[in-house]
Amino acid sequence: MKVGVTGASGYVGKKVVKELEANNHIVYKFVRRSVKNDNEIYWSPSKQEIDTEKFQELDAIIHLAGESIAPKDLLGFLPFSGGRWSKERKSRIYWSRKWAADLFVSTYKSLENHPKIFITASGNDIYGDQGDKVVTEDTTFNKGQFLQLVAEECWEEPLYELKNMGVRVVCARAGIMLGKGNVATDIFTLITKLNIASPIGKGNQYFSWISVNDVARAYNFCLENSNLEGPVNITSPEPLMQKDFARVIAKVMNKSYFFPPVPEVLMKLAVGWELGESLGLNSIRAIPEKLLAAGFTFDYPTLETLKEEFV
Repeated sequence: MKVGVTGASGYVGKKVVKELEANNHIVYKFVRRSVKNDNEIYWSPSKQEIDTEKFQELDAIIHLAGESIAPKDLLGFLPFSGGRWSKERKSRIYWSRKWAADLFVSTYKSLENHPKIFITASGNDIYGDQGDKVVTEDTTFNKGQFLQLVAEECWEEPLYELKNMGVRVVCARAGIMLGKGNVATDIFTLITKLNIASPIGKGNQYFSWISVNDVARAYNFCLENSNLEGPVNITSPEPLMQKDFARVIAKVMNKSYFFPPVPEVLMKLAVGWELGESLGLNSIRAIPEKLLAAGFTFDYPTLETLKEEFV
């Protein structure tokens, strides 16, 4: 298939492009600058501009682009670094996604020929804090938090309108992505190397995590599996309480599990109040019910199998 990918130069995007090409798909990258070759497509969400001629030639879209939610490296969590959630940064996170969704919807409406598959990145933050409840794709949202609002209003809700035009829409609700070079993995690795891995708060909040390599494979699986549509949880089949998550990483790295818990307030002060709540304190026990039912197999089904990413 001819697949257009937004956010192709990002951490996840590069891996998705590699996976698509390995499965013999032809990848076209959306770029905001002048195109340099035939496999690039110009677009500008903020200006509501897109190359409709090339767009019509595509079979599918995988939409990954958007202002980064978490800082790109550990230094980005420091005060005044620009990585924390200021009012301005939250605005960029929201509107970078909303403008893109609006542009795609208006483009589809203006064309008779358009891609018949649309896969949009989302996040399991859309469910909100769910405590110890098992979360499937049918779980009702607990509204009120910023990332829940962004996922619902910008990643998903507007793009479901494409279904009225005969488009198979998939909303890929990913969990915490783990892999070398990823800021979440860098944080867990650094803390564990210093022998200070410990629960955050009570540590009973669930982390729904997934290997970034399985994320890329899941996107390709959703592309090729015509039975998958609507929300799809892209998480490992084994969500863990945060205290167990930290304990497993310490074990595979042969480091100490430092038992005294980190107070919630300290976590929020360390990385910023709302960002700390979203990254470490929400509890989302998500299960990839649709992926498993469709026959997807995980290369890294348990945290122990992901050992090489932490050593």
